[in-house]
Amino acid sequence: MDHDLRKKYFEELEKELQELIDPETGWLNWRYAELIPCPLCGEATNCHEKLFIKNGYAFVRCMQCGLIFTNPQVKTDFLKELYGKSRATDIWVEIQESSQEQAWKKDYYLENINLIIKYCPGRVCRLLDIGCSSGYFLQLVENYFNDKIKAVGIELNEKAVSYALSKGLQVRKCLLEDLPKEEKYDIFTLFGLIEHLPSPKPFLEQIKEHANPGAVILVIVPNAYSLYHLFLQQKSVSFDGRNHLLYFSEDTIKKLFRDTGHEVLYFDTILTGLDNIKRTMQWYDPYDVSIKTEKYIPLSMITMLNEDYIYQNNLGLRLRLLARIAG
Repeated sequence: MDHDLRKKYFEELEKELQELIDPETGWLNWRYAELIPCPLCGEATNCHEKLFIKNGYAFVRCMQCGLIFTNPQVKTDFLKELYGKSRATDIWVEIQESSQEQAWKKDYYLENINLIIKYCPGRVCRLLDIGCSSGYFLQLVENYFNDKIKAVGIELNEKAVSYALSKGLQVRKCLLEDLPKEEKYDIFTLFGLIEHLPSPKPFLEQIKEHANPGAVILVIVPNAYSLYHLFLQQKSVSFDGRNHLLYFSEDTIKKLFRDTGHEVLYFDTILTGLDNIKRTMQWYDPYDVSIKTEKYIPLSMITMLNEDYIYQNNLGLRLRLLARIAG
């Protein structure tokens, strides 16, 4: 990972988050905010339990379905405007173009493509990567699977789209709802996207409109109940309040897809955040990559803290779900 650029990104994001805070109350300014029912099951605010407040953003959990989300939430129209001009998002694009970042993401993306191929139709497939950033995933599809998959992407950030176009990739600056109705695909990939959506169910309904028979969708989102989050809790940079609006568990991500009529074909968790967990256990800054020690962790815990344990118990940092799109 490019730790220097990531540090720069989170510093800039912190500034942008504070721009939406009312200096008098220390809370998200009501000019930009709205109270919402649960985005998954629709339960009203009296069924939401407050978990914590971070930087003026309140994080709650629905007591009916278990979804964690921010409430009040940044208004949808304002969010669209932010994603188009955010300096932090521009830095995130630079991270995607970093050789250090691409070094580890190559195997990560190739693994996911191979998983998709096991379940997608046998013909040459059309793939739509939604929120494709600067298109590194699309590059890998083109370089390694061009005989099986023809991939295109959509993205809102102008800098990301410029990078993608400069590489000769088929990427458009638009939303899913802007695509012509007759445009159909066999595969949809959503890497770190669903957690940004205030209303995921209507979005999944939109995907159905562009799906060929037998189409599949791959979704990867942060795992709210990963070992990483169970240890770091609100220290986790995943809990930012503005960009990440929804925080799923295995149960809630499966519920989202089943409620919208999709057939869950495959589920697991990926990545571990193991080094961050070990630093947290020793009262160190979880993001100080210079700290490598395990000195203060009990030996019995060290033997348990390994990737096999995390993956076997679905405690990985991210949830990965593949579903067949409802016809």
